[in-house]
Amino acid sequence: MAARRAAATSISKPTLKFLNSSKPPDFTRILPPAAVFASARKSGFISCNKAQATVVLSEIWQAFQSMHNAGQQARVSAFSKICQTHNFPPSNLTSLATLVTQSPNTTIVSTDLLAIAESLNDPAAILKSARKSLSTVRTAITLPASPAFHRLTTLATTEKIPEAYELIAETYDRLKSYAQGQDNWLKAAQLGSAKGCLMVGKYAAGKGKRDVALEWLKKAAEGQEAEAFYELGCLQLEEDEKEAEYNLSVAAGEGIVAAAEKLERLYKARKTERMREHWEEAAVEMKKVKETV
Repeated sequence: MAARRAAATSISKPTLKFLNSSKPPDFTRILPPAAVFASARKSGFISCNKAQATVVLSEIWQAFQSMHNAGQQARVSAFSKICQTHNFPPSNLTSLATLVTQSPNTTIVSTDLLAIAESLNDPAAILKSARKSLSTVRTAITLPASPAFHRLTTLATTEKIPEAYELIAETYDRLKSYAQGQDNWLKAAQLGSAKGCLMVGKYAAGKGKRDVALEWLKKAAEGQEAEAFYELGCLQLEEDEKEAEYNLSVAAGEGIVAAAEKLERLYKARKTERMREHWEEAAVEMKKVKETV
């Protein structure tokens, strides 16, 4: 409930332009073709078709039109009931915010859909909005005053969503508040975040805590975090060269240049010229690819 109340404040002063329109929006034009919905449903990106989305959005517009003098919480409650009636999870609104951008002149609609989804406490919408808002924060001192940061921390603590802790940690790291960043990476890791496990493992390695680092990095590797294989390989070189070689090969296969360079030096030391040349060439090609991206 706390997360829902916090999210609702995100549109406490409605700027929902497509809902404010006195004429019913032309969702046939605004929404992408039915084929796009079909493809998105097949991939699991959205769980509704175009007809269902049109019905729900039309009812949301009608509810908004009839509640001009109602408070924001009442509007959110009405929107929530509409979604529940049609078995339409708020995550569909977040997905629609992305899909509608395929149609021309729909930026405002996309922004509005994301705001509605955020008010309905959709985690993906809260994360997306927070990522955009927090990118403009320049000092950790001002973070507590940020509504987006408040919604994000509420989402993290009440819903236990690892991605929320990841974003909090990334924000603290960007602002050079590394102690707070590490604390939130640990919370993300404890919730199963592979990225969190990687960051905790790297931190432990930097502090010389090899066994702790190996434990977390192995968990990150189990979660297919490519950089974890590189970090494992570096730690294992002196004590288990065969395992280190395997992990570095996996990391290099995922495009990590440093891993290919490490393998090139490893085979040079062994005087295995063919393999040395292979990884030297691989590193050069990886760098070229990165330069063109």
